[in-house]
Amino acid sequence: MSVQSIVTEGGEELVILSRRAYDALLARAGDEDAEDRMMARLAEDHLAARAASVVAFAPDWLTAAILSGESPLAAARRHAGLELADLAAKANVATEVLAAMEQGRHAGTPAVINDIAQACGIDAALLLDQDLAPVADEPAAPLPTKPRRRSAGNR
Repeated sequence: MSVQSIVTEGGEELVILSRRAYDALLARAGDEDAEDRMMARLAEDHLAARAASVVAFAPDWLTAAILSGESPLAAARRHAGLELADLAAKANVATEVLAAMEQGRHAGTPAVINDIAQACGIDAALLLDQDLAPVADEPAAPLPTKPRRRSAGNR
């Protein structure tokens, strides 16, 4: 924070600071209006930085889904307002394959992921970007499997 001070003719020292620094001080002191101005300014700065950057950001709906542990593919489907069977039909993918992809049991080819993204109305890069995958603190539990039935000849 850059602060300037001046001394009046009467000997009183005055401090001059930016509106941003002043609002920050007021916000720390509990002034809600100053806090609102400061938060609005921070949001504007953030949006300006995002607009000026060449870095691609995930949309808020996708970020929230990933942070909650949801599959990006399932989040895209929900964002598009589609049921599993509807998306499978639009993307020309078997419902079982799409379900396995959403559950992380099947990766899907880039072409299939592109078709799914197109059916959801989003950029395929959002689903193909490996950096968007949620990071687990602990290893994921194995997926439950159906017990296999043995035929009479395999006993």
